[in-house]
Amino acid sequence: MYSVQIDRFILLFAFTGYSNIQAQSITPYTLNNGGGSAASMEWSMGESVSIAHFSAANYFLNTGLLQPMTSFVTAINEYGPMVFGSQITIGPNPTSDLLHIKVRFNEMGNLSIQLMDAKLAIVFKHEAGIIFSSFEKDILMDQYASGVFYVKVFFKPSKGISKTGIYKIIKL
Repeated sequence: MYSVQIDRFILLFAFTGYSNIQAQSITPYTLNNGGGSAASMEWSMGESVSIAHFSAANYFLNTGLLQPMTSFVTAINEYGPMVFGSQITIGPNPTSDLLHIKVRFNEMGNLSIQLMDAKLAIVFKHEAGIIFSSFEKDILMDQYASGVFYVKVFFKPSKGISKTGIYKIIKL
């Protein structure tokens, strides 16, 4: 029934001779604020500011900002907090000179820490060995250039399944 009504409307429209369709438009272009991401897709329903583009004599102005959730450079998503929860704290983030890593587990196991740059080159590696419940480590960051780094934490409990978590760090 519904498709028959649509077909009749299309036929009526085609035989009346209309060649242009006019619709309403609204500016600023975007006036809502929602969005999100999933494993292979992200979406944005806009921002709470206007998204417009103006140009004149080699000058360009964009108002507003749409910032995607993807990890553009490395395609690495930060999933350390989901794996370890509050068992691992890393900070301060962002940092300029010192990064403090604090680990608290309820079990004994083997711990390994890697610091990788944005190109995924390992710039620092520490094998803590077997730890008993807690461990702390400071990494001096002043020798590295500013940018994005990733801390990769491996933990293999004496009894159980290995866990790996990645934490995104900003070096100022």
